Amino acid sequence: MSPLISVVIANYNYGRYLAETIESVLAQTYPHVEVIFIDDGSTDDSLEIAQRYPITVLAQQNQGVSTARNNAAQYARGEYILFLDSDDLLYPDSLEVLQTRLEAEEPAAGFAYGQLQYFGEKNTIFSSQAFDSKALSRENYIQTSALIRLAAFNAVGGFDRGFDLREDWELFIRLWHYGWKGAYLPRPVIQYRKHRPKAQVRAQGKFRKRLSEAKLITLYPKFFWQKLVRHPLRYLIYRTRYKVVNLIGRHGPSGSVTKIHPKTETSE
Repeated sequence: MSPLISVVIANYNYGRYLAETIESVLAQTYPHVEVIFIDDGSTDDSLEIAQRYPITVLAQQNQGVSTARNNAAQYARGEYILFLDSDDLLYPDSLEVLQTRLEAEEPAAGFAYGQLQYFGEKNTIFSSQAFDSKALSRENYIQTSALIRLAAFNAVGGFDRGFDLREDWELFIRLWHYGWKGAYLPRPVIQYRKHRPKAQVRAQGKFRKRLSEAKLITLYPKFFWQKLVRHPLRYLIYRTRYKVVNLIGRHGPSGSVTKIHPKTETSE
């Protein structure tokens, strides 16, 4: 029997896309899948929609995507876990090809990832590449919805709840520091819905990126030494003004989650 894969869908007010996302997981060619949905304090009809499906439905007060994913991961029973945003889609064979790729790699491979196809406001393929730690220090070329060994995810503590942006980048770096490598599949496995950002989101984007960069440099100064040398003053300002040290290093679940809908198998 094929090992179980747990797909975690974290959601905040994306009820209008949710049915399509859930159904893309339930339609997988891979035979053993469970879906764990967690709502991060939505004010729309997301919870009502999620409960229409044979999946686990969880809810928490709004705490951000990193906390939501960690809280949901507590319920995962699979050998592998994949995190899917609630407005994105899997191809029908995404889980099958990722699982095959991961198992074909050497034992040190802790996760498998492929390419990402944008749709919506943008219709291109996100540039990715074979796993290389030096390249990872320059940019995150690994899409969030990688297939991760659950044992590896738990061993490193899950997502850092101090990150509300680039949390996936930090996770893959931490996995590498613990000795896990990535296995690359050179084909699209995720359909990423590209939205036109609102003016407020665009205005906050630069600040959030720079603050996240300061967090990454604080955690991994040797790994990101080039970024540190390039903008030392900016890093110092963000580190001291926003007390970055106090924001990071918060791993694992928060414990504040409610089970709304009972768990059932998505396939036999």
